[in-house]
Amino acid sequence: MPVRQDLVDAVYDIAREEGKAPYDLINDIFNQTLRAHKMGKDLREIVDAYELIETEKGSGSVIIGSDILYYMIDKLYPSEMDKIGKMYFERGRWYGNYLSAKFFGSESSGDPLEPIVNMLRFSLWDVSTVDFKRKGDEITLSCIAPHLSEEGTEVLTHYLKGVFSALGYEAKAENVNKGIIMITFNSQSKGK
Repeated sequence: MPVRQDLVDAVYDIAREEGKAPYDLINDIFNQTLRAHKMGKDLREIVDAYELIETEKGSGSVIIGSDILYYMIDKLYPSEMDKIGKMYFERGRWYGNYLSAKFFGSESSGDPLEPIVNMLRFSLWDVSTVDFKRKGDEITLSCIAPHLSEEGTEVLTHYLKGVFSALGYEAKAENVNKGIIMITFNSQSKGK
């Protein structure tokens, strides 16, 4: 079986570091590949998901049931709308800075925003679609979350504006309805 020499060398180095025989490590790699395949996934997806979990843990995120979170938002939002909106924007901006420092430009090809949007796709579990289109210095972000209430949609909009603000984009236009968010951003660096 032909394998690139640099990969063979790396496997031998890892086996040595872990105190394993290369034979055992190679068999483990094949076993995990087959295990992933049986799950209907490939190793890249599983490693990406693991990286997300570690990123989320490192960012201070916690897992909370969506029913509890949205109940609290729905109850607090009418009386604390401005404060909650600002909190979500600031949290989004912090998260955007965190992701930018960790991932910006980390993918070898394509748009440098792709790893950031991929992290949003993975981390926004209630959201069925997160996508973006770039046209020059303008980005249109679309987000579909059919189960979100109006209040949940509004706070998610603030959060996304914060994320993209940290990446150097300012919201130019938005179309937000219950469960549907479309925001057009302009690069803030334009004209600077």
